[in-house]
Amino acid sequence: MGCEHMHMRVSLRPFVLEGFLTPYQQGVLDDPRSSLHLWWACGSGKTLAALAWLTKGPPGEKVVILTRSPTRAQWAREAQKYTTLRPQVLAGRTPYEPEPATRVVVLSWAVIRDWADYLIQWARGSRLAIVWDELHKGKAWKRKERLVVGNDISYVWLDNRAAACAKLAKASHRRLGLTATPMRDRRSDLWAQLDLVQPGEWGRNWDFVHRYCDARPGAHGGVDTSGVSNCDELRARLDRVTSVVTKAEASKHLPPLTRSLIYLSKADQARPAGFAREMKRAAKQGPNALFEMQLLEAASRKRIWIADTVRDAVLEDNQKVVVFTGRRKDAEALAGLVATRLKKKGAPMWWGHGGFPEKERGKMVLDYAATEQGCAFIGTTDAFGEAVDGLQNTDLAIFGLLPWTPGQVTQAEGRFSRHGSKRSVHIMYTIAEGTVDEGFAEREARASDRDTGRPHSSRHRLDADGCRRRRQNHCRAHGPVCIGSNDAEHGLGRDGQAGRDARQQRDERHGEGDASLRDGWLHHRA
Repeated sequence: MGCEHMHMRVSLRPFVLEGFLTPYQQGVLDDPRSSLHLWWACGSGKTLAALAWLTKGPPGEKVVILTRSPTRAQWAREAQKYTTLRPQVLAGRTPYEPEPATRVVVLSWAVIRDWADYLIQWARGSRLAIVWDELHKGKAWKRKERLVVGNDISYVWLDNRAAACAKLAKASHRRLGLTATPMRDRRSDLWAQLDLVQPGEWGRNWDFVHRYCDARPGAHGGVDTSGVSNCDELRARLDRVTSVVTKAEASKHLPPLTRSLIYLSKADQARPAGFAREMKRAAKQGPNALFEMQLLEAASRKRIWIADTVRDAVLEDNQKVVVFTGRRKDAEALAGLVATRLKKKGAPMWWGHGGFPEKERGKMVLDYAATEQGCAFIGTTDAFGEAVDGLQNTDLAIFGLLPWTPGQVTQAEGRFSRHGSKRSVHIMYTIAEGTVDEGFAEREARASDRDTGRPHSSRHRLDADGCRRRRQNHCRAHGPVCIGSNDAEHGLGRDGQAGRDARQQRDERHGEGDASLRDGWLHHRA
């Protein structure tokens, strides 16, 4: 029976084949390429597309799905829901034999260095397919590891997960890479991803950055790879391996999403005590320690406003609310304030961060997804802002602290507007005036202008007198301060003056060819 199962052809469930797939997901199912890199926006349905791609393999093919630890069980559930696949989740760093009938294994990026050689042996005699979920995770090649032997401490360079993945890539017959942020920092990030999808076809990293990144000596030593070169050639080569779905295209199949930047005046902020003393102490420790303390102060100043906003949305408007913050301490403090406000009515609430066990975090997301009444979910962006499925049916999302990079913003927003969403969502970015928050706000606005010509939908400055009144105007239409705000209303769309000015400035910096490349493929913040 097990042997028969091993050689049965995998297929999609009947309901998936009956008009469930979007046109671009169907395109992957019909695509004849054995190596494919999906540059699809967050929420576009990459998981289902990957499962459809897997069904095209020959009978007896073995499959390795590599993803983040929190999403291993999610991949297994989705595979059983949409296909006849029966994946086994592998855990731990010590390899062990999968179940006899297993053809598909799911494991995390964190343990691939320990499992790579074993998986190659496991697949020997069969064709092997690899799915790289969140392929941008395979960027670095080596890492230092701290070794303690008695009283001696030493540091050694070890091959990391990318080197292990390179072994798997060379041993595989089919390869599929998935990412919404292929270029999180600069164009040189692409090489490690492309080399895993097409091993050996892109040459060495050194060759890639010199040909396509205009590599030159750095101002402070090393090599500067922030430039661009040979855009047309790179575009033509990428066409042969990539499938691109922008956020604008994916949004055609999703409920609407709106955004606003909420400025809290100093008069309306909380007044946390003790930060002046902590600032002086942190300044003596260095700029990093000082910056961390500034972040904590900014987050603490917004807690009361955020907690009141969550209360009004959950209890008065029966909305499902998610709050993302950047620090574990802030998540805990904010959860305490929200819990106090919701417990009188018994509204459900969950909160967590990366320190919580993986199973517990997964159960939180599943419970939140299964709840239809007004409720709240509070978590850190690092733990829940990437590769997590289950937060999409949210009415209101609040960012207590902006993520570090535009790529993180894209990933976090993708938790809400994604394949399977049934509700429109409004996203609020809260900015405490006079704090380090303002730097984050300006950075995000510049990044949005530079990458897509599209800043956030609207900005609102709340003063002490009007803050509570405006907050109480929050309703099902997702208008906490500007009901139904969108880019067209504010003249900030792709064809608005802000967009045209941003594109002109970008083109002057990078050249027309690379502007086209970035607009068409690399950034999907539309």
